[in-house]
Amino acid sequence: MESFENSAAIVSIKSELREIFISVIDTVRLAFVSFYEWLKSVPIPTPPSVMKMFGNNKANVILFFAFVIYVMYINIKAYVLFSVDKFNSERYMKRIPEKQLFKYMWLGGAPGAGLAMLIMRHKTKHMNFVITAFALIFMQLMVFSFILGFLGFWTFF
Repeated sequence: MESFENSAAIVSIKSELREIFISVIDTVRLAFVSFYEWLKSVPIPTPPSVMKMFGNNKANVILFFAFVIYVMYINIKAYVLFSVDKFNSERYMKRIPEKQLFKYMWLGGAPGAGLAMLIMRHKTKHMNFVITAFALIFMQLMVFSFILGFLGFWTFF
């Protein structure tokens, strides 16, 4: 008696599935090979053209100062919010919600918030604030330096 796994129908289905699987694998391999060939043909831009966002120097100056003003504003705002929250916590007054403090940290105010945490010693026992603040400080300083470099920061000095 023939077992179910070795029946003619099952064997033919297995061979059909094997052929479909092999054709799918070949198609995926060909797709990756053609993508790799295309990627090798893409020209790499030269560094001076990558460094500036616009060829117009006036636009770079405006964007540079707008970005610097935004970063200063958001950091001062975060510092003031943490300071007011510390002041209110000492006097048992209405506190600033943690959600709002986190929002200003994520919007670019992590350096100001971290400075307020160090100077005022506020929220330093809350590890979620400490870890988030210093991880964001590191990330934001990297992003800020990239953006300022992209706008040609060194050309102004």
